[in-house]
Amino acid sequence: MKASKKQTAMVNFSSYVGRVTATVLTLALLMAAVAAWGWGREEAYAVLFAAFLSVVNMLILGSRLIALPASAQRAAQRLGGAVLQRWTITILGLIFAIFWLRLPVIGLVAGFLLTHFVFLAFLVRERSRQRS
Repeated sequence: MKASKKQTAMVNFSSYVGRVTATVLTLALLMAAVAAWGWGREEAYAVLFAAFLSVVNMLILGSRLIALPASAQRAAQRLGGAVLQRWTITILGLIFAIFWLRLPVIGLVAGFLLTHFVFLAFLVRERSRQRS
């Protein structure tokens, strides 16, 4: 029974992550097209890079959340490690984007804001579904 309940949770989480990822990437492509039209190609690349980096971070954190152990102390350690890993990847990705790829900061900020607002909208929608 416990294994089937965990399997159902993983399927629900996977479909949720798939919907969020598809929405983020679709909106990022649209925003990149608008950025390319309004600002230029570099800003469009920056929007896409930031959206891709956010999706990778979401997938890393989500995979860590699925694999949390039952013990509260070990779960807290693994979750702390996942958050640290996520911050490290984000900072290294931003350093790579700004200093090596020379992507404009405005496009990176726009991409990160887009993805975080999409994540927030999905979270609010999911919470409202749970309450009703």
